[in-house]
Amino acid sequence: MVHPTLPKGDVHTTPAPYPMSVPLPDIAGGEPLTISDDGTRVRDLMHRGIISCTPDDTVGTVAKIMVDREIHAVVVMDGEGQAVGVVSQTDMVLARQGRTPDEARAMRAREVMTPGCATCDADMLLSDAVSLLTARRMHRLVVTENGQPVGVISMTDVVRKIIGE
Repeated sequence: MVHPTLPKGDVHTTPAPYPMSVPLPDIAGGEPLTISDDGTRVRDLMHRGIISCTPDDTVGTVAKIMVDREIHAVVVMDGEGQAVGVVSQTDMVLARQGRTPDEARAMRAREVMTPGCATCDADMLLSDAVSLLTARRMHRLVVTENGQPVGVISMTDVVRKIIGE
């Protein structure tokens, strides 16, 4: 069988976004962006209420919550009502790697969650929350009032505000 080749005149002149000798930007070293501030507070845009699961819930249960509620992540809450982690769609996909569907569905949320929760206060300026999200390359923050989780603010919420929904 003849190996396919590009035509001789097919020359790509578009430069690579990074020279090969320069390392890609580090996630941990991300710099916060300066976001224009219109005075909007996190409480003005956040989703009030926490859609959650327990650390002992199965991945199958968590997946059903996500699908039924049309969300991208579930907050994992302990017995004292504290947020201890997040199970995102990415966590679900990674849980499936090297496992059968039944094995993945049987895993517990505590086994696949990203431990800890990035939080912000409901009274924080939205521009500051967006700076936190972009600097950490995250998609959501658990919103707190008086140290208690009360909602979630996500990049999806910010995008909706930008386009005026």
